[in-house]
Amino acid sequence: MKASIFLTRPQGKNEILAAGLAKQGYQSTLLPALSVFPIKDNQHPLPQPSDFQLVVFVSGLAVGFYLDVLCQQNPDFVWPAASHAATVGWASAQPLHDSGLFAPGQIIHPQACALAQDSEALWPLLAPLLPTLQRVLIVRGQRGREWLGAKLEQQGIHVQRHAMYDRAAAIWTAAQQQVVQHHLLGNWPAVFLLTSSESVDAICDAIQVLNLTSAFARSRFVVVHPRIADHLQQRLSVAGKLQPSMVKICSPTDSGILQALLASASTDTGS
Repeated sequence: MKASIFLTRPQGKNEILAAGLAKQGYQSTLLPALSVFPIKDNQHPLPQPSDFQLVVFVSGLAVGFYLDVLCQQNPDFVWPAASHAATVGWASAQPLHDSGLFAPGQIIHPQACALAQDSEALWPLLAPLLPTLQRVLIVRGQRGREWLGAKLEQQGIHVQRHAMYDRAAAIWTAAQQQVVQHHLLGNWPAVFLLTSSESVDAICDAIQVLNLTSAFARSRFVVVHPRIADHLQQRLSVAGKLQPSMVKICSPTDSGILQALLASASTDTGS
């Protein structure tokens, strides 16, 4: 019996993976861990990139929400020549490249082949810019890591943080709960994709409500950063499971995730 694969990225972010899995003969269940929604702030104007030498986006979601509002306000907008844009990973930079708003060399990000795709990987790439930076905007969700902002402030740079979206645990329907129960209690492996610590918490909490924590802990997991693997380990340890069955850490790109899911699903499944 082939493994059951659960894709838990936000709605609209799982379909490419599902199609890739289907081509390899694997059916998957779309089970978003988090609901994502824009923050509408009518009290404060949107920070403009022309007021900053650098705008850092912490995720592809941050890019999408910010550029959507920016271009709605000014359909003829072009990114100012004196301002750079940066992302903490290659995948989150692709919407910037695809937007057509930037000149060559304005976008800074780790390459797809980089082992790390995070703030720590971006930091050395910003080093040549540091002497010229006075004001930096960080576009993010309502909550997030403070590492990069703190590093910039230690250099005497003014950092403004602007939240464009928030996330909340998705509420599973009765049908989704039944699907999860059926697959976790079946005699075949289950594979869960987890792409943030918040998604780990949301999935673990929902699983606990269903009283399926022990079965869940026997699953296989694909994560996109060691911090997520560590957080998963902590959650399972609290539940009494010292070690998850299998955790693969992969690149956050669609191709990297797909390969990790296929490897996890095909290992000793008996298919």
